[in-house]
Amino acid sequence: MNLRPILDKIIIKVDEPDEQTAGGIFIAKSQPDAIMEAEILAVGPGAHDDRGNFIVPEVSVGDRILVNPGTGQSYEISDVKYTTITEREVIAVLN
Repeated sequence: MNLRPILDKIIIKVDEPDEQTAGGIFIAKSQPDAIMEAEILAVGPGAHDDRGNFIVPEVSVGDRILVNPGTGQSYEISDVKYTTITEREVIAVLN
C-alpha cells in the first residue's frame, strides 16, 4: 500500500466477516448497525488541538480496533477497500 495519511488521519481495513452454511457456502454477513472490527494499516503523525498543542496518535500500525459502521471515508485502490478515519472515531483498541 502506497498511502500515507496526513495529520490525525488513520487508514484502516475493515473486516468483512462471512458466514458459512452447513453446506459450505459463504454468505456475506450484513448488519448495518453492528460495531465493526478493523486493522490499522497506516497512521498520520498527529494534529494540533484547539490550544495549539501537538497531539500524537495513541494507536499504531497493526492495532485491531472497533469502529461504528459508516465511519470515515471508504474507497478502493487496486481492488482493495480502505477506509480513512480520525482517531476520534476509534471506539476501542483490542488487545
